[in-house]
Amino acid sequence: MAELEKLLVEWVERWIEGESETVIGPRTNLSHTGLLDSMAVVGLISYLEEQADAEFDFATYDPTHGVSIQGLIKHCVG
Repeated sequence: MAELEKLLVEWVERWIEGESETVIGPRTNLSHTGLLDSMAVVGLISYLEEQADAEFDFATYDPTHGVSIQGLIKHCVG
């Protein structure tokens, strides 16, 4: 899990291209902090699916309380 978290943190860091001072970690709320918009979240989930060789179930995912790397991984790979 730690390696997968690291890969996703790196993906987010590349996505924002240094435009934020926010420290990104597995529990960082990526949506409520404005780090990622909805299209970026979909891109991150796609990357997660590739790296974890698993399918993300969008029908059962509830992003109401925000989106974090840890939450996405937990939902996708358990």
